[in-house]
This record gives sequence, C-alpha cells and structure tokens, in this order.
Amino acid sequence: MLGERLDSWLRGHESLVDVVTALLLSACCVLFGLFVRADAAYFLVSLLLPLPLALRRRKPAVCAALVLGIAGVQWLTVRDTDGALLADLAVPVAVHAAAAHGPRWAGRAGLAAGLFGAVLGGLSWPLLPSSTTAHVLVGAFLASTVVAAWATGALWRVRRAERDQRARLAVLAERTRIAREMHDILAHSLAVVIAQADGGRYAAGSSPEAGRAALATIGDCGRQALGELRRVLGVLRDSPETVEPQPGLDDLPGLVDRVRAGGLDVHLAFETPPGPVEPGFSLAAYRIVQEGLTNVLKHAGTGARAEVSVRWPAGRLEIDVLDDGRARIAGSGGGHGLGGMRERASAYHGTVTLEPRPGGGHVLSARLPVPA
Repeated sequence: MLGERLDSWLRGHESLVDVVTALLLSACCVLFGLFVRADAAYFLVSLLLPLPLALRRRKPAVCAALVLGIAGVQWLTVRDTDGALLADLAVPVAVHAAAAHGPRWAGRAGLAAGLFGAVLGGLSWPLLPSSTTAHVLVGAFLASTVVAAWATGALWRVRRAERDQRARLAVLAERTRIAREMHDILAHSLAVVIAQADGGRYAAGSSPEAGRAALATIGDCGRQALGELRRVLGVLRDSPETVEPQPGLDDLPGLVDRVRAGGLDVHLAFETPPGPVEPGFSLAAYRIVQEGLTNVLKHAGTGARAEVSVRWPAGRLEIDVLDDGRARIAGSGGGHGLGGMRERASAYHGTVTLEPRPGGGHVLSARLPVPA
C-alpha cells in the first residue's frame, strides 16, 4: 500500500522529481569536488552537466541536446586535466529520457551522439599512459552504458504505449457494455409501454377499466426501467459498492409477468439451476430472454404467443424463445439487439441464433456452457 501511494505521488509530481534529481546530482558532484579539492573547471562542468536533467520529461530533446553539448565542451576543454567526471552520469540519463519521453528522432539522435562521445572518451581516457586495450575497454564500457540507457528508455516507451492501448480498449469495452445494457433495458421497456399505450387507447372508450390497467402497467414498466438504468449508470460513480445487484435468472418469472401484462401471451418453462450461478452469467441469460421477448413484442404482430424455455442439460444452459407470429422479425439477419445477445453469449463461449420456424414465427436459441 505504501509503495502504491509513493508511486502515485511520484507520477503526480514528475516535474518536481526531475528538478530534485538534477539538484541532488549537482550537490553530490560539488561535495566530491570539495573532497578532492578540484579546480574551478571541475565545479563549472559539474554544475552545468546535471542541471538540464530538470527538463528530462517535459522537454527531453532539449535536455539531451544540452547535456550532450556540455559533455562535448568538456571533452574539448578539460579532458586532459580532470578526465571523466561524476557529473558524466547525466549523459546516459539524458539518452534514456530522449528515448523514453521524446520523439523517436530524438532518441535515435541521442543514441548516435552518446556512442560518438563513448568513442571520444575511449580515445582520451584513461589519462595515464595505457595500452590500446585499456582505451578500447573504456570506450566499450562507455558505449555499453549509453546503449543500455537507450534500450531501457525505448522499452519504457513500448510498455507505456501498451498500457495506454489497454486503457483505451478497457474504456471502449466499458462503453460498449453500458450501451448494450441500456439498449436492452430501453428497447424492452419501450416495447411494453408502446404495446400498452396502443391497447389502452383503443380500449379506453369501451372499457375504462382496461385503459386504467394499461396505464398502471406503463407506470410499473417505467419504474422498473428507471431502476435498472440507475443500476447500470451506477458503475460510473465513485462508489461502486453502493450499486444494487443487476437482474438475473431468478428474475425471469417477474420479467415474463411484466411482458404478459403488456399484452403478450407468454408461457415460461423454467428449470432451477443445478448450483450457484455466476452473476455475470446470470445477467447475460436474463438479457437474452429479455431481448427475445422484446423482439416478439415489437415484430411478431397482434395475437402472437410466445414460449420461453430455460434448461440445464449436461453442464450448459439452453434458452429458447419461440413465437408463432406471422411477421418477419426485424434483425433476424443482424441488428443491435441480436448483436448484443451474441456478444453476451460469446463472452461465455456460447452462441445465439435466430431462425424462422416452419409454419410461421421464429425461434431464438442460446447455448452457453456453464462456467466452471
């Protein structure tokens, strides 16, 4: 927990962290210079080299250009007196920043400049009379440091891009899920409301009681839809623990009763699940039945009958929604409703089909393996 808080704080104060890092490196260089009683050139270079690191994430290309430029001036002016300095640690840090935070050209340019500097350092250091092998080893060490800094920066860039891509995909998936839920809720509720409103309008003149019953059904359906919408939109709040449970298989009898009150003759054959059912799986099954009945309400025509069958054979859930309507159900070849059902089923490695029945009507069939 403490590590997560520290990481979150560091991510929220990156500019401050960069400034403090640059100042700390400069302070260490100055203290070391005081300890060895270095000359003025040492202190000047030791102050100038780390300071651009304060810009390493805000302006990485500028930071790399300044650090590598100052390192070049160091090699031209004081290489034969002070040699390599503690402040030269700023070079791999700047190369890393260019590769991780800057444009790709800046990372490549930083790598090239750093390798060129490693060659110059290998030519000049060590200052004492040494063999060619010693100069080669120094140059190879400096070059490997630059390459390692560039590689870790490039790897950080790739991982950040992957993390951002995952975040975008997660947002898109959540938007799709919420849109699918709202479609299922609104399409079903509006189908019932429209059916009741049409029936109540025709019946109001001859049977006021039927008109009042239709209005009561409309009110109940509207309240039910409002409650479900609140549950769906509750996931967007900051306190998801307050969100009420979503409907599931146990709510199918109530769903059928509401559809029946909306004027559709529905028969439900419901087998009790053989064991506990995962909430997401239960919600998917509920929405499939709901969308199937909505299609019947909207498209099967007046006087249609529907049958809903929920069975649990051999470790899978089988759902069938049949009707005997004469009209062709819009969406039997596609559409948001059928597409949403298929998405829900595919999340559990299941399938959904909508086919015409011999003699009229349609059958919606869903087959979902029960999650282990």
